[in-house]
Amino acid sequence: MQKGMSYYLIDDKIRLMEDDFWLESQFSVKKSQKNLLEGINILVVDDNPINLTVADKTLAKFSGTSFKCLNAEDALQIFNSNNIHLILMDLHMPNIDGFEAAKMIKQTEKFLNKPICILAYTTYSYNDIKVDLELAGFDGYIGKPFTHTQVIDTIIDAVAKVK
Repeated sequence: MQKGMSYYLIDDKIRLMEDDFWLESQFSVKKSQKNLLEGINILVVDDNPINLTVADKTLAKFSGTSFKCLNAEDALQIFNSNNIHLILMDLHMPNIDGFEAAKMIKQTEKFLNKPICILAYTTYSYNDIKVDLELAGFDGYIGKPFTHTQVIDTIIDAVAKVK
């Protein structure tokens, strides 16, 4: 492995971050689906840059626009500065976890005036955190690793609820 390059593990094979082959093979998109997320701005909050890249590329496949950030503080700033329609929130992050970050966003004047959906985007099993998600007011759940169908269906359902 070359120093300074980003690698990730997919199907028990180590791949270079710049190698989009696996994305093309995993996410073949029909023409009729390519614009499903057009005009939808999604804030993706995850402390793992690889997860941010995977989410960004997945959303872009369906013409979604993603705003990426590595922590809750940046998430608040991006949320307040942009027209965000939905948030994908990782739950396990250092300093401020996703549960607390979601609470912070929900307390902003912008959110109070125009609520949007916040979806848990996590490796935690849904059954293990279901009660915590409900108590924190999350609007849905996307498990990592995810399929593009799971992501798109969940996002479309969540955005439809708010419109």
